[in-house]
Parts: sequence; structure tokens; C-alpha cells
Amino acid sequence: MQAIVSWIKAIVKWALLMTTTVCMPSVVCAEEAVPSPTVADTIVAAIPPDFPPTYSRDRQSGKPVGFAVDILNEIARRAGLKVVYVFGQHWDDVEHLVLSGQADVIPNLIVDDARSKLFTFTKPIEAVPIYLTVRSHESRFQRIVPGIKIGVIKESVGEHYLKNIPKVTVTTYSNLHSLIFELLSGQIDAALTATPNLMKLANEAGVRDKIKMVGEPVIDGKRAIAVRKGDPALTARLNKAIAGFVGSPEYQALYRKWWGTPEPYWNARRVVVAIAATLVVAIMSMGGWRYYSIKRLNAQLTESMAGLEKAQKTLQEQAVLLEEEIAERHLAEVKLAVKQQQLEEINRSLEDRIATTLREIREKDQMLIQQGRFAAMGEMISNISHQWRQPLNNVGLIIQNLQEMSENGELSQDVLNYEVRVAMDIIQFMSNTIDDFRYFFKPDKEKKEFVVNEVIAKTVKFMSPALRSCGITITFNEESDVCILGYPNEYSQMLINIINNAKDVLLERKIPDPCVIIHAFHDNELATVTITDNAGGIDAAVLPKVFDPYFTTKEPGKGTGIGLYMSKVIAEKNMGGRLIARNVPDGAEFRIELLSCGCAERGVYT
Repeated sequence: MQAIVSWIKAIVKWALLMTTTVCMPSVVCAEEAVPSPTVADTIVAAIPPDFPPTYSRDRQSGKPVGFAVDILNEIARRAGLKVVYVFGQHWDDVEHLVLSGQADVIPNLIVDDARSKLFTFTKPIEAVPIYLTVRSHESRFQRIVPGIKIGVIKESVGEHYLKNIPKVTVTTYSNLHSLIFELLSGQIDAALTATPNLMKLANEAGVRDKIKMVGEPVIDGKRAIAVRKGDPALTARLNKAIAGFVGSPEYQALYRKWWGTPEPYWNARRVVVAIAATLVVAIMSMGGWRYYSIKRLNAQLTESMAGLEKAQKTLQEQAVLLEEEIAERHLAEVKLAVKQQQLEEINRSLEDRIATTLREIREKDQMLIQQGRFAAMGEMISNISHQWRQPLNNVGLIIQNLQEMSENGELSQDVLNYEVRVAMDIIQFMSNTIDDFRYFFKPDKEKKEFVVNEVIAKTVKFMSPALRSCGITITFNEESDVCILGYPNEYSQMLINIINNAKDVLLERKIPDPCVIIHAFHDNELATVTITDNAGGIDAAVLPKVFDPYFTTKEPGKGTGIGLYMSKVIAEKNMGGRLIARNVPDGAEFRIELLSCGCAERGVYT
């Protein structure tokens, strides 16, 4: 039954094709040769022979007919003109007739940029929306997309438009009949041409339900009369007639005549003939269709048997593969058990190695601490020597002075008492110096709140003599009451390590006017201290390593590489803050950041 339905559809298409063949354009005959417009008020109009209902050639008389012909005749009558028509085989022939001077106008031509460069157009006569038209069952295309195949009339507005669209396959046709059949047969995906003309032809052919418009209009076309360039008088004359004609009852009557519902092609006689022919052909086709069906079923059965044998063979192969996979899984489970046992042994061994490594790290830390203490003691002895050098010299001068005065008989009791009092004051100063050093190196037992300004001031006082002896200036700039929670003596030791490091670099590089600047200030919730020198900065390759243990750029015997490491430990591990180093103009800056007293109670700085 399905074959009969398909055959009936083929008969309908054949009937439409026969109609198309009758209406196909022919070469312009000799009696239709282009007349020379020598008679006054006569214009020559060029039209294609097969673009219904806008233009076509009458099958019986061979004369031009169509909506555009009737419209131009009425406009010419109103303008006092006479029209002579000539046919071009295709659109490019029609345009050539005007461009070569053999014709004056083309009626009802859609306006676009390409044509506007060739012709002068009158006022619009007709609006023509141009949609993308596809087959009714088509759901892939709702607009123009890459890869789509589109059919157009040769040299039409649609072809001009698609030249600017990439990745679109364009096929041109000489007439609407060929275009619609190519669309229905699936040779193209869509058509882009004057939609009213396409739908009118589809309706007359009885295939209107086979196609549909999709999306918004691709082109909002307007038709006007194309006039040969260089004839403004004719254009003005036509425009004047158009102004009073478009929209008038006469215009509307012509519009309904050509665009209204036409007499159906399939009248009673044609339907009876078509049905009779269909029945005859159907009866003749049934035998062939039955033979074809049985043959096809036999082929399908043979193919199914072959497929079944193939499936059985595949199943057997899969069974063998499954057995092999089961065996491989069993072997893998055995290997996994062995690996698990090995992993447990490795874990036990790893725990022992970790314990040993931790013990070694603790021993190294103890060594670092001990070395740090020795280094601190050395620094303490060095600073004591700087603190005591001048007072000892003064005591020695006092003793020498007393001896000379005694030998010369000039030593009185008052002078003796004065000199002894001065010597005792110097000795008391030296004793106080010892107490100061004991304060600096006495370990703190617990955290407490302290003012950073005071610790820095004592540290600067402690370090000043040694720095002055080396010609180094130390400056302390401060904001008031910079307070933190921590260990004041460890904080001081951290400052001493950083200042000593700056001193060594300043002396090693022989910097003129060497200086160290300490700045204490509040930075939001942080109590921040920066120690800056003018020694030229830290090499970029060295900067990331300055806090590593045992890393030093000094000569052997002049540095242990643990001072800055211990300072990092004090700031970050012992006091929960941060110690960082960076280069600044002229030198390096070490920045100590700890939470201020009120903020330290709420959490550790990160």
C-alpha cells in the first residue's frame, strides 16, 4: 500500500513537471526582435518569460502577461506612455537588454545594493518579503547556518545576498519550477527567492503543504521599476504616475487578479483521468511490487541468518575472553595481596625511618640552638668590649693622674675623694652594662604584653657603641605605644641578629655613609617593625634562601648561617607572626609583623 501511495505522489509530480515544461522559456523569436524606441512616448520593457505571476509568456498567444505587466501598462497609460515588451532568457539577459540600451525599463524588480549601482529605481510598487523556505518536515534549519545548501534564481536578490554569507553552498536555477522541484526532491536544503511567487506556484501545483517558511524574513524586499541610468525625465514621469496609482482601487483589483486564489489545476476531468491512469498503473505495479517485496524479504532473511551466525560466533569469542579475564582477575588479586603485604612492610619501615629522621632533626635543632647561643655569647662579649673600652681607659687615666699628683706632692684629700668618686661612677656604669647584657640573653618563660618601642630602644642602646666604632649610624623612628604579646628578650635577640647581619654587609661592601634605620608603626591590626640598610640590597638568587639554616654568603669562619634562621623561628613559630625580607631602593628591608596586643587575643596572625 505504501508503494501505491508513493507512486501516486510521483504521478502528481509528473503532472506538475509537464506543466513546467510547457511554460519553460524559449529563445526570443525573430518577430519579437527588440524594436528601436524611435516613436515618441514609447518605452521598451524587458522581462523574463517564466517568473509567474509577476511575469510570464502566455502559452497560446506568446504575449507577456503577469502582475508586473498589468501594473506597468496602467502606470504607462497614466503617464501618457506606450510600452513594448521584450523577453530575456534569464535575469542576466533581462538586465543586459537595459544596460546595452535595447530596453528602457524592467518592471517590478526587487531593489538591492548591486542593482542600485546599475539602474535608477522609481518609488516602490510592491513589498516582497523573502523568507528561507524549506520542506514541511524539515526541522534542522530555522535560519541560514554554515553548511546549508540553498537554491536561488540566477542573478536574483537572493544570489546577491548569499555572496556575503560564508560556508553556504549556493545553487542557481533559471526558473521557479526547477527551484521548487529541487527543493521537494531534497537536492537542496532550502530556497531563498521571492516568497509570494514561490508559494503561489506551489499552491497551483498542489504541493503547498510540502513546503514552509521559517524564521523572520531574510530580506524585506521592495519592487520598483528599474530605469536605465541617464534618463531622469522618464524616472520622474513614472514616479508621478506611481504616486496616484499604488493603493488605488485599480491597483487593488490587479493585485487580487494575480495574487488571489486561482482556478485549481486539478478540475474534475483531470482528476478522473489521473485516477483511472493511477488504477491501471497500480494494478500493473502490484505484481512487480509483490515480486520485489518477496525478493527483498528473502534477502533480509538471508542477511538475518548470516547475522545470527555471526552473533553466535561473537558470543563464543566473548565467552573465551570472559574466562581469560576471570583468570587474569584471580592472578591480579593474588598480586594485590602480595603488594598489600609489601606495602605494610614498607609502612612499618617508613615509621621507623620517620622516627629516626625526627630524632635527627631534633638533634640538629639542639645543635642550632647551641650554636645560636655561642654566637650570641660571642656577640655579647664583643659588645661588652665596646661598652667597657672607654670606661676602662678613663679609670686608667684617673689612676695615672693620682700617681703623678702623689709623686709631685699635689695630691690632697679633696682631689683624692673626687677622683675616687669619678672612678666609682665609671665602675658602676660598667656593672650596669653587665646587668643590661644579662637582661638581653635571659630566656623568657612565658608570653607577656610589652611595648615594642622600649625593647627597640634598649636594643639600639646596646648595639650603638659597636656600630659607632664601625662608623655606622643607627636611627629609630617610632609611633607611640606599639604593643604586642610575646617574648621581649627573644624579640630583642631577633633585632640583634638582623642588625648584626646589616652591619656585616655594610662593612664587607665598604658602603660610604653606612646607616641602619628602624621604623616601628601600626599597620591596621599589626604591630610592624622594619629594619632597613643602604648596603645595596640582596642578590635576586640569594633572596629566597636568606632564612635557610646554615646558608651564608660570608667567607668561611665569618658566618654560621643560623642568625636569620633563628630570627625566622622566633617571629613565626614562637610568636605566631611573620618575618620577610625584600629589596628596596639602595638596600634591603627586613619586616617583622605581629598582631597588636588587642588583636593577639582573637587569633594567630596568618
